[in-house]
Amino acid sequence: MATDKEITARYEELAPHFPRWEKIKDLIDQLIDLMLNYRQSGHPGGSRSKVHALVVTLLSGVMRWDIRHPEKRFGDRFILIAGHTIPLIYAALAVLNEALRVKHQQTGDDKYLVPNPEERALYWEDLLEFRHNKGLSGHAEMEGKTLFLKFNTGPSGHGSPPAAGEALALKRAGAGQVRVFAFEGDAGLTPGGAHETKNSAWGLALDNLYYVVDWNDFGIDDHPLSTVVHGTPTDWFASYGWRVFSAE
Repeated sequence: MATDKEITARYEELAPHFPRWEKIKDLIDQLIDLMLNYRQSGHPGGSRSKVHALVVTLLSGVMRWDIRHPEKRFGDRFILIAGHTIPLIYAALAVLNEALRVKHQQTGDDKYLVPNPEERALYWEDLLEFRHNKGLSGHAEMEGKTLFLKFNTGPSGHGSPPAAGEALALKRAGAGQVRVFAFEGDAGLTPGGAHETKNSAWGLALDNLYYVVDWNDFGIDDHPLSTVVHGTPTDWFASYGWRVFSAE
């Protein structure tokens, strides 16, 4: 576990990149809006509220991954627990893949190429087919252009048990250094599967499972979550023995 000094040093090292990350966040936000408005379908709230957390996870170096080769066996795993917020991933992949495409056009360097891009790279053009027949699915699916995902998920809480299962399988296989990053919203923590996962993860000592919670005190309902559910994510996880870190 990193010390406070190491964390501070890493933060200072990354700080000069924050303005660029903010622009990437804006591009992802805009693509989410354009995609869903064009299709007149989808889940914008949970998708947009996770953008900051996703950008930091992907670009800070905390998650080891390769957008060109998501099949790498020792790459960290990403599970979108609530798969209906998949526009977040589609938009992020479109922005990052477009950057690679432009860079390849500028330099001619094949290191920027995604192998077999027609089948493996998600570009902004693909967003036009969101929730159309043979287009991008309305929920998270690990296939083709979205092999970045490591499980098929849909409703809230759906991906919690699989996230713990993958973390356990990696540890049992001797690959405990490979981490599983699981993204969920605060309202998605109410299903029973979320509670079972938190308890099982502690009991199985899954220190390679990272649960990233988007806490904005709102779900699909009009009322704030805090009016019907007591506490905060710190209360909800620390009570199960988890180490909890929060950020504004």
